[in-house]
Amino acid sequence: MNRSARIRDVAVVGAGALGRWVAAKLSSSGTDVVLITRPNTTPATIPCKVFDCADQTGGTKNTNLSSISQDVEAGPASAFQDESFRWLLMCTKAKDFEQAVRETGTLVAADGCVAVLSNGLGHADTLGACGIEKSVAAIVTYGLFAAEDGSVQLRGSGGKIEIGPLNTGHGEPATHEQSQDLAHRLDASGVAACVVADGGEQVWRKAMLNAGINPVAALLGCENGALPQHGAFALSVEAAREAQAVGIAAGVDLAAIDPEQALRDLCRDTATNRCSTLQDLDAGRTTEMDWICGAVVRAAQKEQQEAPVNRLLGSLVRDVEMSQTAN
Repeated sequence: MNRSARIRDVAVVGAGALGRWVAAKLSSSGTDVVLITRPNTTPATIPCKVFDCADQTGGTKNTNLSSISQDVEAGPASAFQDESFRWLLMCTKAKDFEQAVRETGTLVAADGCVAVLSNGLGHADTLGACGIEKSVAAIVTYGLFAAEDGSVQLRGSGGKIEIGPLNTGHGEPATHEQSQDLAHRLDASGVAACVVADGGEQVWRKAMLNAGINPVAALLGCENGALPQHGAFALSVEAAREAQAVGIAAGVDLAAIDPEQALRDLCRDTATNRCSTLQDLDAGRTTEMDWICGAVVRAAQKEQQEAPVNRLLGSLVRDVEMSQTAN
């Protein structure tokens, strides 16, 4: 940490759909925010335009869309070495998370905090290994769609960000007040945010939902809202149940959650969204299956359990990726 640097408010790490959406929303409310891009990129101002496509009536998308367009200061971590930030919001793909933490960890102010918005399990351990003390999980259930023109569309009629302390095992954990501070910043920007007691529990809950929705919707090529009506939804429910069982075996309090109802609720709230895995396949990108279903399988092995549905679904999505590469 650079304790003598000029202190600023928020650095959003990752300029993908999630990062640009968060940066645009925070900037629109007057927050001092920058976007941290990949190493060796040129410092610049990135236009971040987001559309609210949430309103739907009878299955028809609202044509009167509200939008926000913000020009956000951006550059690699090296461009901000003389500054530090009260908040570092990690919005990278899961596969890039560890490297991004190593590149940006020195930007956290002495009393600053890291918020993990990325998918996947095990990020708290990564933060601890990189020397990060204070962290919160910020679990996103909004449906975000990256359009071809570079804008980000909010799909569906619901969503929120749940924020809670995440114990990195290194130093003192983040406080409830720090979770409240981030929730207040997001609320002020028009993002529904709430504080929960245990961020780790929410990480596992999101892992359940991702394991249920992402691989099956991606293989079917359908929007989230169509998934519960499909016969393959049974696979979604079983994959989520496997993740729940693994989390419980790992000591996480997930017993009160009904996986099927939780999946149905999220599919309803993000009905018109194409999940991130499907967006990756559409664009010919590598998916996050190794950090969604793969993470559940690895956690199951650690707890001496099996997760055959997650193993199967992850393998099927990776087969699709390989066939796209071959073509």
